[in-house]
Amino acid sequence: MSTPPESLNAGRDQAHAVLRGIWNTRVTPRPTEQHELSAIVRKELSSSDLGTVLALIARNEDDWEARGPLFAAMAEKLLQPEPYLQEIVPAEALLKDASRYRKLVRRAKVIQIDGRPWVHIEPLDALPATVSEELFGGTTILEEFLARVLDTTPDAVEAVASPQGKQPKP
Repeated sequence: MSTPPESLNAGRDQAHAVLRGIWNTRVTPRPTEQHELSAIVRKELSSSDLGTVLALIARNEDDWEARGPLFAAMAEKLLQPEPYLQEIVPAEALLKDASRYRKLVRRAKVIQIDGRPWVHIEPLDALPATVSEELFGGTTILEEFLARVLDTTPDAVEAVASPQGKQPKP
């Protein structure tokens, strides 16, 4: 945000008075207006709106008796749990995805190829997921297929032969 230049022809004090007026409007918040309160009470409030509501209350300079019930309604909405998050992603789906992620991370190893680090994930048996895919009518969505593979993979990582034919050390 820039301030427009002010001429010094009328004097330094006059220029500072004009600039002070511009600067103070940026720092001094304007009072809360009735239409702002009514609009916010009608909208869905969440915990992320807490700062906005507190700022509206702090800037209120008018009729507290009339606006008090509006502030109370906003506070009540802020205290309500946010159920729409449960509808978007249920906790069960998040826990399943977290379990699948942990299975992949347990199988991951950092290896050096030509002096560069690479992440190598040990092979997963996809046959059970292929059978499951045939039972469900087939799918070409990789994410669903990989989810089925990880769901049929045991939690404990079994020893997998290294590329040189030697068993990895426990």
